[in-house]
Formats: sequence, C-alpha cells, structure tokens
Amino acid sequence: MGTTKDKRINRSSEASLKKRKAKKKRNRRRAVRYVLIFFALVYLPAMWKWIFHGHIETDVLHSDTLEIAVKSEGVFIWDETCVKSPKDGIVIPKAKQGERVPNKFDFAIIVDRDSKRILSEIENLEKNIIRQFAENNPEVLEPDDEFKNQVQNEVSKLTDIAVNRNFTAIDEIRATLENLLYQRNRKIFENTGDRLYVEDKKRELEILRQKLNESAVTVKSEYSGIVVWGGTSDEEKYSPDNMKNLQIEDLETNNENDEAGTLKMRYEQFFDVSADQIFARLVNNDKGWYVCAINKKDSDKLKTGDEISLRVDGVKELIPCTVEAVDAFENKSRVIVSFDRYIEKVVQMRHVKADLVIENVEGLKIPLRSLINRNIYDNTADVFVVRANRAVRKRIKIIAEQDSFAIIDKLSESTDTSPIKIFDIYVVNPQNIEEGQVIN
Repeated sequence: MGTTKDKRINRSSEASLKKRKAKKKRNRRRAVRYVLIFFALVYLPAMWKWIFHGHIETDVLHSDTLEIAVKSEGVFIWDETCVKSPKDGIVIPKAKQGERVPNKFDFAIIVDRDSKRILSEIENLEKNIIRQFAENNPEVLEPDDEFKNQVQNEVSKLTDIAVNRNFTAIDEIRATLENLLYQRNRKIFENTGDRLYVEDKKRELEILRQKLNESAVTVKSEYSGIVVWGGTSDEEKYSPDNMKNLQIEDLETNNENDEAGTLKMRYEQFFDVSADQIFARLVNNDKGWYVCAINKKDSDKLKTGDEISLRVDGVKELIPCTVEAVDAFENKSRVIVSFDRYIEKVVQMRHVKADLVIENVEGLKIPLRSLINRNIYDNTADVFVVRANRAVRKRIKIIAEQDSFAIIDKLSESTDTSPIKIFDIYVVNPQNIEEGQVIN
C-alpha cells in the first residue's frame, strides 16, 4: 500500500495524461475542420455551378427557311362527265386509268355478258402466243433501258409510300407495273411476225375477236380529257356548280364512303356493268378545284387571290394553286382553291387530307421554347444570347412561326448597338436564366 505522496504523484500523472489526450483530440478536430473549410472553399462553388448552371443547353443561331403551311381536309372537284352503260354487259377498257384521250376516242367497248367466255379465251390465247414466242426467242425477254427505267421509277415510289404511310397508292403502282408489263408483252406479240408456229393461233384469235365484235358497243369520248374508271353517286354533289354550297361536314374525309362503289380495276381487265350504271368519268383537264376545311384561326393567313401550293400525300409535286374564296363558318373556315397543273396526279382522288403551303420565310430560325416574355399584340419576345460567357437579354421581332419553330429578326426601331445576328449563341431553354449569369 503506497504512501500519500505516491498517490499524489499517480493522480498528477493521470491528469497530465488526460490533458495530453484532450489536446490531441482538439488538434485532430481542428485538422478536420481545416480540411472541411478547404473543401468548402474549393469544391462547393464548383458543385453549386454544376447543380444549377452546368446543364444550360445552348445552340448557334443560323439562317434557314421555314415553311408556313395550314393543314386541311377536303374534296377535289372536277369539270367531268359521267359515262353510263347503255346496256347490261361487260366493259372492256381501251385506255388505262388516268390516261388523257383525244376527242371522239374509243376508250371502251361494251359486249354482252354471254361474251365472257370468249373474252377469257382471247386472254388465254394471247398469253399462250406470247409464251410460245418467248420460249423460242428468249432474247426478246431481255428488258431494254427504257423499260428498266420505268419499272425502277415505280418501285422507288414505294419508299415515299412507306414514309408517308399512304398505302392506298400501292394499288396505283401495281396497276402501272402491270400496264408496263402488258405493253412489253404486247410489243412482243406484235413482233411475232408470220412465224408458222404462231400463225395458226393468230388466226384463231382473229376469229374470236370477230365473234366478240358482233355484239360490241363502242364508247367514245365527248371531248379531250382524262379517263377515270369507276363511279360513285356523289358526282352531282361534288360539282363546280355546287361547290359553294358544300358545308364543313361535306369536306371531312371519310375513306369508307369515298371508296364505296369505286371500281378497283387493274389495267386491261374487263368488268361487269348494268344498264345506266356509271362505270367511268371523263374529266376536263383544263382546271380542277380543291374545297377544304381549315381551323378558323388559320383563315387570316389566306385571302382571295393568293398564290399558294397544295401538298397531297402520295404526290411528290407541289401543286400551284390560286385561292378563290375564304368563307368563315362556326368553328372552321372553308377555302376554295383552283389549279391547272398536275391534274392527272390527283384526278382519281376525291376526299383527301392536304397541306396548304402559303409561303417559305427565310431568316434566323429558332425554337419557340427559346423565346420568353412574348407579347402577342406586337409579336415581340426576349431571347438570351451569350456574350463574353454571360447571358444577355435581347428583344426581338417574330417574323413567322410554324409548329415549334419561328423566324426572328432584330427590332427595326431598336437603338441596340449590338442586336442579335447570325452565329450568335443562344440559350435553348431560358427558364430560370438571369441577366448576366455566367454561361460556359
């Protein structure tokens, strides 16, 4: 057992040890505090910038063309004559769909229905003659450059169909390809000459044709125009004399009703017809009309006499048109345009959806979402451009807009010495951006 002096020495040593441990803890905490302060000074500004300013999207202001167009749905109207069958029978077309024919041209023959057997025999006999000739002269099947180019042009249209999803045009392409093949085969047939192995079959074919002609009635064109096979009961409704009486509901697309009663005929096929039935239309190709319905808010973009273009799904060409009338209804407006070009491209159509292309505006193109503080009365807005790595607000004039883009320009009365210009860098989404904010 130690003395009192020893106990006092031990207590003093323990106290000294505690002080040293406490001092080490204080030094350790002080070092950690210094590290935290250093981290805050170095990394927090960078983190702040990354969180609040690191995702600011910018783009370069460039010059481009903006197409101003109005969506519509309506009907094509033609100066046309309906062709009715004089009797019950079978129609044999002598012109392909959409073909221009001269005045007094024999574009169809109508024979008795009892002649269907003879027609089938003629068709089969022609095929046998062509096949037999081709087997003995295989070189005639080699397509020439013109034939290959024509086929390639039709096949290339399939790409446009896939892009526009206008699958109704497939029937037209198929009919055209069949027509090209028929014309090639017809050329082979006519060039068979007097070869003995086909001469007997040709004589047999001629006898069949003579039998067919005994009951045939020829249908002639009353004037020069375009032949359209098939007919519906709405020709009188959709006529030039009645187009100003059409209501908005008459212009809405209805594919089911539009295609009902239309003869989906392929080239050189024959088809049944009843007496007084409309089986074809002869269209005057001098002029056509498109009567359509558009949103009422878009009607102020059009006025009588404007020269615009019509873009129809499935037709590559833009059809030049003239606005003849703009009439306001309760919720929509009715527009009548006329045209005299590319009639053969759309003559088979009635109800369609199309774009009225009003104009193409060239200037500084920018997304509408990049504009803020827009004034709808004078059509001005603000845009943030980047100058010396800082956001600078510029007031601009909206020249035109379509869908999600606009064409802009500087204010004509502005005294700004450094207005917006081409190749300026602008903020794509200016929400929460402040004037003078640093933008890298």
